Amino acid sequence: MVGVAYNLFNGEELLEDSIQTIKPFVNYIVVVAQEKSNYNDFNPNLRKKLNDLQSKGLIDLIHWYNPSYDYNKEGSIKIDNGIGNEQRKRQIGLDLCRVYGCTIFSSMDCDELYDSKEYEYALNDFKKGDYDSSFCQMITYYKQPTWELFPPETYYVPLFYKIDCKTKFTFEFVPPYPVLIDPSRRIKAGYSRVYTRDEIQMHHFSYVRKDIESKIRNSSSQFSVEEQDEVINHFHNASNIEKGALFLNNQRFKLIEVENKFNIEI
Repeated sequence: MVGVAYNLFNGEELLEDSIQTIKPFVNYIVVVAQEKSNYNDFNPNLRKKLNDLQSKGLIDLIHWYNPSYDYNKEGSIKIDNGIGNEQRKRQIGLDLCRVYGCTIFSSMDCDELYDSKEYEYALNDFKKGDYDSSFCQMITYYKQPTWELFPPETYYVPLFYKIDCKTKFTFEFVPPYPVLIDPSRRIKAGYSRVYTRDEIQMHHFSYVRKDIESKIRNSSSQFSVEEQDEVINHFHNASNIEKGALFLNNQRFKLIEVENKFNIEI
């Protein structure tokens, strides 16, 4: 059985589109959600949105998570407070899928979408190959669902993990890990399958948001308020693809115009 657990605080406007791309191929969908962010912001719209999606039959279980907070001596929340909470949420999602009986598992965010044919192919290949883990690369979008980063980013996202009673997310591993991924999403890799871009890519609507400020202020990758302000202002002032994209950590990218593959409306 295949289980998927979504990790969610904001960007919920993309969740239904994401679920629709994978729903025909999975047995159980969990959302591990928090109304208060890892940096103590509040999302007043999240509960209603998730209840609506569950009533449509798109979500099997909603688990509400209360984040923990580590503080500096002066009373501010530590800059790295997000990553530990992120990993704990992913582990909760894995545990809930395992209790349901799932033996194949994916941890996803709401801004991650897949071409359904590619997803079906990769899942069947994963099962036939009896792999322990699998990974793919991504295409990233900025501000509009038709503005794509060029050239594509080169790091990877975990696609499917085989899980058993001992499987857990961990920051500890013996290098080299098969590919570069978000450390909060790392499970012991075992026998891995690394897919090519021709086989499957994740479509990452990372900077396509109704509320870009909520995304930036609450990202697990925390930077100074001044840098956050610069990224937010660039987003609002990017009136065409010639302006390019600016991400946190002063990452700048060119943009190209592409089709709205998933008919996303923001």
